[in-house]
Amino acid sequence: MPIHVWLGNRQAVHKDDRQALPGKRCTVVAIREDASLLDAATDITHPKGVWAAHSDAPAPAWVASTDPALAQLLADHYGCELRDPDPEA
Repeated sequence: MPIHVWLGNRQAVHKDDRQALPGKRCTVVAIREDASLLDAATDITHPKGVWAAHSDAPAPAWVASTDPALAQLLADHYGCELRDPDPEA
């Protein structure tokens, strides 16, 4: 089963032209199945990674994941709130 990560995005931008997107957003990341914990975290946090491509904020407002270890790693890295995943929200 693939791992998913949700990142609370308060300064979302359109990936292609960096135009600001209105309102509170949630950036959803599907981690490739062969990725290690370190690879998954790096894909998100790298300066040219997923977060930087989708937000002008230095960090997400919160993080959740179907992988508790990855969620904790990202929350610690960004210093943000850790939430339980709720795909219905």
